[in-house]
Amino acid sequence: MNRIPRLDLTITVFLALHLALALALPLIQDEAYYALWATSPAWGYYDHPPMIAWWIASGEWLMGQNRLGVRLIPLLATAASTAAVWRMGFLASGQDRRAAALAAVFYNATVLVLVLGFTATPDAPSLVFWTLASWAVVEAASSGRPLRWWALAGIAAGLGIQSKFTNIFWGVGIVGWLAFTPTGRVWLTRPGPWIGAALALVMIAPLVWWNIVNDLVGLERQFGRVAEGGFTPGYLAEYLIVTPILITPLIFWAAIRGIGVAAAPWRGLLLWLNAPLPLYMIWHSLHSQVQANWLVPIFPALAVLAGIWAAGQGARFWRLAAGLGLGTSALILTLGFWPGTPLVRANNPFNQTRGWEAARPEIEAAAKAAGATWIATDDYGKAAILWWYLPDLQVRDIAAPKRYLFRAPLPRNFCDQPALMITEKAGDVDAPFAKVGTEETIERRSGRATLVRYRVFPVQGYLGGACAD
Repeated sequence: MNRIPRLDLTITVFLALHLALALALPLIQDEAYYALWATSPAWGYYDHPPMIAWWIASGEWLMGQNRLGVRLIPLLATAASTAAVWRMGFLASGQDRRAAALAAVFYNATVLVLVLGFTATPDAPSLVFWTLASWAVVEAASSGRPLRWWALAGIAAGLGIQSKFTNIFWGVGIVGWLAFTPTGRVWLTRPGPWIGAALALVMIAPLVWWNIVNDLVGLERQFGRVAEGGFTPGYLAEYLIVTPILITPLIFWAAIRGIGVAAAPWRGLLLWLNAPLPLYMIWHSLHSQVQANWLVPIFPALAVLAGIWAAGQGARFWRLAAGLGLGTSALILTLGFWPGTPLVRANNPFNQTRGWEAARPEIEAAAKAAGATWIATDDYGKAAILWWYLPDLQVRDIAAPKRYLFRAPLPRNFCDQPALMITEKAGDVDAPFAKVGTEETIERRSGRATLVRYRVFPVQGYLGGACAD
């Protein structure tokens, strides 16, 4: 029997899996940071555009300030993008339901989508809006009434940039396809792409305005990375090796084969929309490390190409390819979140979730002993996770005030009140306080491993921020 999973079954199974993970696993530091954003939804932030803050705020409005509230919209978005991948696979394969079904399965079986498909980071809205924009263009290219699809593509493209600046590369791809292919140039004589472009500009206008009135701080932060680092070609090898692994080797191989068998109009369109991002990352890898999650927006197109090729193969291949992805993801999740002593003790997202239930009462006791009314830290991730676990105390990152334009300054009546300074840095404490008390150490542990040693100081008389005015 050579049956393939139905779309509704694929969506249900992976939605249930992501829901279970969302409920069971603690927030990583970045999720807590974006949840802090959501307390003051704005049109922009220092690190990224604002969409993830709005998503978290919406989820918490529905479900409360808890893990599910933070992660609700991202996990629903992963399900929505699965449906869009199925439809792209259906159209790009000449309406082959087998290819569409395999595209949906392969998409969810890729390691990053399976492992991160429930997490609340900017990658979640970036991925879904990239996918929706691509789907809308595919629909426009195959529809007798394309205007609505071009409009949807423009809205999704703009909302993608409101999610993460990475989505600008989708815009580069569609402009390239329109300008440099015969089919694209025909579309330039019609109103659809122009209407889509106008709607995209409307979508990003609030983000542009926020950056203008805030001295371009968000644009400086992200595009300043281009100039970082010297020539370090070692990262290129890492990029070329790790990327196929995260896509899943057999699915990646099937996608490469799919380029050769996909129909010419769709092959060209999918390549134009998705090639600029990985090509840029080759250049980036010659100067700095490429983070694993940066390439996740191209996974839907790769899944579509893989599904088109795998549809002509036997059931053994697609089951093996999907099974390898699922097995790799299960292994990563099991090793990462296995209770007790972690296999790898580095500061990775898995270890960021460990040991807080035991460390929290020690921090609370230290704050109480110092009579502290607030906690000072020197790192945004630590500040965010402490804010999440210690809701009754003000927690402030005093090292990077630019990150917190969305947040009211520390209340002036706190300037002279006792506080607790928490740092991981060695050496003399460099804290802007008039008084610094005796140091103690609090460890965050998991099993027999000490993950982090926090140096904790009672302090008083803050000399920075609004208190220095």
